[in-house]
This record gives sequence, C-alpha cells and structure tokens, in this order.
Amino acid sequence: MEEILNFFPEELKEIIKKRKLNFVEEIRIRVNKPIILKNDKSEEVINYLITMETILQILQKICENSIYSYQNQICEGFITLKGGHRVGITRKCSY
Repeated sequence: MEEILNFFPEELKEIIKKRKLNFVEEIRIRVNKPIILKNDKSEEVINYLITMETILQILQKICENSIYSYQNQICEGFITLKGGHRVGITRKCSY
C-alpha cells in the first residue's frame, strides 16, 4: 500500500496510514466527498473532504507530471501503475 500512498499529499498519506486496515482493495477519492477505504468485507469512511486541487496533485504525480502522455489510458477510464495497480478515473458517476 505504501507504493500507492506515495502519490498522495503528505497530510492525506498520514491520515490513511493511521487506519488499521490489513488489506485495502480500493481507495475512493472524489471531489468534496469523504475518502472511502474498502476491503473485501467492509469499508471505512474518513471524514476528510477532497478538493479538486488535491485530485489534480495526485493525478499529476500518477502521470509523472505529463497528463498528456497518459491521455489514451485516461480516455479508457483508468491508468495502470507499476505493480498492476489500477487508478480508475471518471468525470461523473450516476447511481
């Protein structure tokens, strides 16, 4: 999980690391919504609202400061990181 957290700003990284989850399958971050950590049996909501600026910071790090070079992957809806981790990207989601 540490390799994934390296893409997050320090403050956010520390907040997530304090959680005592053994296995996290998904970290869900959305603008103006709390963070959700999910594993196979449960989910934990962290009351920390994500700003658009934070999302852009994370995306810049994931794309190695070249969002343009990841354009094709972004259009497919996800970016694959080293180790096979996937970062899903969506503009808007409806339920």
